[in-house]
Amino acid sequence: MLFTVSSSSTVEESLFLDFFSAMEVLMGKLLNLMGVFALLQTLIPASLRQYIDRSLSMLWERLFPFVDPYMEIQVEQNVAGNRSPNELYKQVGVYVGSLRSALHTHDRLRAYRWAASEPISLNLQDNDCIKDSFDGVQVFWTKAVTNKGNAENNGGSTERKFILSFLKTDREFIVPAYLDHVSKVYADIQHKNSQRRIFTNLCDHWKENSFNHPSTFDSLALDAGVAERIMADLQVFSKGKSFHHRNGRAWKRGYLLYGPPGTGKSSLIAAIANYMMYDIYDLELTEVCENTELKSLLVRTSPKSVIVIEDIDCCDDEICDDSKEGADSNSSSSLTLSGLLNFVDGLWSCCGEERIFIFTTNFKEWIDLALLRPGRMDMHILLSYCSFHAFKKLARNYVGIQDHPMFSELEKIMATSSVQVTPAAIAEMLISKQDNPDAAISEVLAAFSRHVDTTIVNTQAHRRKVRRSYSSMYSLFD
Repeated sequence: MLFTVSSSSTVEESLFLDFFSAMEVLMGKLLNLMGVFALLQTLIPASLRQYIDRSLSMLWERLFPFVDPYMEIQVEQNVAGNRSPNELYKQVGVYVGSLRSALHTHDRLRAYRWAASEPISLNLQDNDCIKDSFDGVQVFWTKAVTNKGNAENNGGSTERKFILSFLKTDREFIVPAYLDHVSKVYADIQHKNSQRRIFTNLCDHWKENSFNHPSTFDSLALDAGVAERIMADLQVFSKGKSFHHRNGRAWKRGYLLYGPPGTGKSSLIAAIANYMMYDIYDLELTEVCENTELKSLLVRTSPKSVIVIEDIDCCDDEICDDSKEGADSNSSSSLTLSGLLNFVDGLWSCCGEERIFIFTTNFKEWIDLALLRPGRMDMHILLSYCSFHAFKKLARNYVGIQDHPMFSELEKIMATSSVQVTPAAIAEMLISKQDNPDAAISEVLAAFSRHVDTTIVNTQAHRRKVRRSYSSMYSLFD
């Protein structure tokens, strides 16, 4: 019995030693083989290695297509038989460069700057891979660069492409939704990086200029909650393409800004354009002779734009009264009120998408009710005289103070005084004494303590001037 156990133990030890010896020999041969492969990689040209790799990969995929769970989509820089470059290739390149979180954890990157004023951009190196996700689905982008022939000595060519890899089971989530997402992100990036422009009309065409107005919602002196309400509305509008199309509505928005002169209507327009990163089309009705010119101007506006008509209450000399008996509302030989309304929300307003129409007026009561009907101006925004909340914003921006001992007294006077001062007038007071906050606040306090205000006098003079044209305007807006 003891002899049998001893014999079995000896056999097991022998088998173990034989297995260990065999593995030792196998590992030695594998190391030698790896050394040979390393030597071959050094001796074999890169183009031949790439050809062998591609051939082996294609052979493996043909022999065992069911083994690989991934599928690929190639986005080539140049498509055979087409002289034009592949637009999607450029879009993917910009999109991959926008994957900041993935790039920041990457070890091999390429840095570049196209202009001195632009920030440094990062992107993948050649033949490198990066991970992305879309609606919970993981995808991989590979920037593949292949040299055909001797490209380094101008004896061949370089083939560039992006390879999108993902699980075959995720195909319905990727094609075409993810690729459409890539194109949309590219368009947003290009729009964000483009120079803002402002256009003014000359007869039936637009003249372009750069737009560099610094106004933002943070710099505006508005009543409490006004800026937040406008920004929330703009955010909903910017994401409302499917909503508008689903409900059969043109993708546009209309704002009426009204209030005394000097309350920041023009600055608010600039802030809206900067917030949305839209171009501005400043429509001068004095340059428009007839309805056909108005239509021609409208179809020449671009998407993502703000179309502005300022002082709409003073346009009676430019707009003919088409409500009079015998007038032809469809006439194109003159600019009519119906033509203007069609410009705002008629059939011609649909010639383009994602546009904001803004009308301004100092006196809302002078505007024809037809322009105020629901569906034409979606929001009526009152920009009134300076409130204490708006004043604190001005004090913070112009003299750099959040609080002051005289604030409580000023708040009481502003709440009880009959004197009304515009934000523009207060801003001038603060700017003139921006290095002396005490003197600046004292001057504002004195302005509200006086019984006569120059701003009101100027406003009343403007009202008298408008009243002189009341009879002609009444016939238009009757």
